[in-house]
Amino acid sequence: MKIDKQNPRHWLLLLRQGIYSLLAMAFRVVAPTPAKPRVILYGHQLSGNLKALYEEWQSHFADDYDCYFLSLDPRYSEILELEGVQVLRCGRLRDMLKVGTSCAIISDHGLHAMSMLVQFTSIRFIDVWHGIPYKGFTPDSFRVQRRYDEVWVSSPLLKEVYTEQFGFSAAVVRDLGYARVDKLFRGDPASPSFRAQTGLAEDVRVILYAPTWKQEDAGRDLFPFGQSQDAFLEALNDVCAARNALLVVRSHLNATISARALDNVRYCSMQDFPDTESLLQETDVLICDWSSISFDYLALDRPAIFLEVEPPFANGFSLGPEYRFGYIAADMPALCAQLVEILDDPAAYTANQAGTHKRITEAAYGSNIDGQAAWRQWQRLGELIG
Repeated sequence: MKIDKQNPRHWLLLLRQGIYSLLAMAFRVVAPTPAKPRVILYGHQLSGNLKALYEEWQSHFADDYDCYFLSLDPRYSEILELEGVQVLRCGRLRDMLKVGTSCAIISDHGLHAMSMLVQFTSIRFIDVWHGIPYKGFTPDSFRVQRRYDEVWVSSPLLKEVYTEQFGFSAAVVRDLGYARVDKLFRGDPASPSFRAQTGLAEDVRVILYAPTWKQEDAGRDLFPFGQSQDAFLEALNDVCAARNALLVVRSHLNATISARALDNVRYCSMQDFPDTESLLQETDVLICDWSSISFDYLALDRPAIFLEVEPPFANGFSLGPEYRFGYIAADMPALCAQLVEILDDPAAYTANQAGTHKRITEAAYGSNIDGQAAWRQWQRLGELIG
């Protein structure tokens, strides 16, 4: 869950998590070692790299490890339990004692009030950050993660970014690929869940609009070029209506976009539909700005349009504007014209952009394009814990 610093309930959840973490540390000293190594996945949601690792465990490593998703949010825990996911709750002492006897914790953001476990236990900690970033970071952004045992990244270029920009030791950064895009590189068939939820016909093309959130720019608008939400969506709705397409508006976990009733527009927030990769499998064209979702989508090698807007980053870039791919729209007329061109003649886009797609894919993923990153990471975990 995302912490709202203005919400007293969230502070109580963090306080209990911290107290239970201290008790878990003490319990680890006297508790027997579990018969099967226990691996904990921790993040805001069971999505992205964590979900891919969980699914790989279910398919190929369940005989070797016990694996749980650890949740700070009691309501989200209930949802996952109803889905059959193995869940531990930060607010339940017996669950946190299980965390205390785990062999490894893999996180994709940070640890909230559990960071003392890094320093004072022998649990192995691994970071699988939640997205390949345009956003710039400093070493202080990763004060906790720089004490981890390992960090798993997508390519040699990202390893270089982590060591030269973020201050990680090269010895702990391993370019094993990004598990979350395995099924995109493999070309797995799309899950029927999105089209079932929206009642979308199979022959309707999907245009995904996925802006990043305001980040460090408090006054940033989620719709570009000085357009109001209504004007922006109506223009794209008209394009979609004329070409048997649907615009899907996806808000970030840190943002809210209110729904407007238009025939060819649907809303699919990250909060309500956390499985980004399943949504991308259904996407025919991506429209985005500086969101890391673009690097996930890159694995599909499909058309993209980037909005030429100011980045909302206080610390510059990790990967700069030169790592965008596809068309770049500087204003609303250009965006509509480029979208029309792609929908009317996708082969022309491919002929124009194939080289750029290949170059950026090699930079972002290196040789890790075989759809086996999750398998490599479980193998590496086995080596790490002995």
